[in-house]
Amino acid sequence: MVTDRKIIVSNGSTSLELTSMPFAVENIEGFDRIEVQNVTSQGWDQDGAALLNSYVLPRDMSISGKIKADTTFQMQMLRDKITAVFLPKRKVTINHYYGGVNRIIEAYVEKTPKFEFTDVSVVQAYELSLLATEPYWRDESETLVPIANVVGHFHFPLRIPKAKGVCFGVKSPALIVNAYNKFEFVANGTVTNPQLFNVNTREHLKLLCKMEAGEMITVTTGESNTVVQRKNGIIKDYIGKIDLAGGGCTFLQLDPGDNLFRYGADAGEDMLEARIYYYNKYPGV
Repeated sequence: MVTDRKIIVSNGSTSLELTSMPFAVENIEGFDRIEVQNVTSQGWDQDGAALLNSYVLPRDMSISGKIKADTTFQMQMLRDKITAVFLPKRKVTINHYYGGVNRIIEAYVEKTPKFEFTDVSVVQAYELSLLATEPYWRDESETLVPIANVVGHFHFPLRIPKAKGVCFGVKSPALIVNAYNKFEFVANGTVTNPQLFNVNTREHLKLLCKMEAGEMITVTTGESNTVVQRKNGIIKDYIGKIDLAGGGCTFLQLDPGDNLFRYGADAGEDMLEARIYYYNKYPGV
């Protein structure tokens, strides 16, 4: 069957398409379904069991295929190309393109590439073994949901006398928005203690700091929770600004479906913009 499937792998410095000659992919495993571990408890004389917890296990992945070369020297060069991508302790990004949809997953090398001779001297087989600690596939690019931003009305060449003039732009007052995980606070003036509140779960994140115009604070959640400040091209670690003493602060997560958030600040709320970035995640391709 003719297919438009493409598999491109990269470790940040070296990239390789495995579905393009002289390489070919014959079999892939672990690309589709994920394994779910259910933790249950069963009492004496109880029919069935009670579900205590459920979580997704890391994804085991493998790719096997063939390499075609005209000479042994060329074959060795092609083997080296594969080995250069799948190095120990290096994260590998796998791009899977099929049916006009490109999805991405990151994995680590479990075993360096294995090569075997075949009955045809110009063809050798290869086998790759990977482990994706974050088991979900995601979109190629993240989606931006602006909770509040400055909306311009129109603009034209104009000189306005001092202390006179008319407002041609307003700040969108949408304090609450549905968002389907990265959060950004952007200051257009002085802002004190920016915060984000999940209306559905009642969880919140508050930062004890004063922001000035042009300053940005980015909160990233996931495998590693980080808070960084960006100002005048300088990046600072701001994780110590989280309001731990106030209680209830947490790194907010997005749930599947609708998520309702409200942003705010102790002072200067009208000067604050808030944005949410997210990737759609998929259990398989």
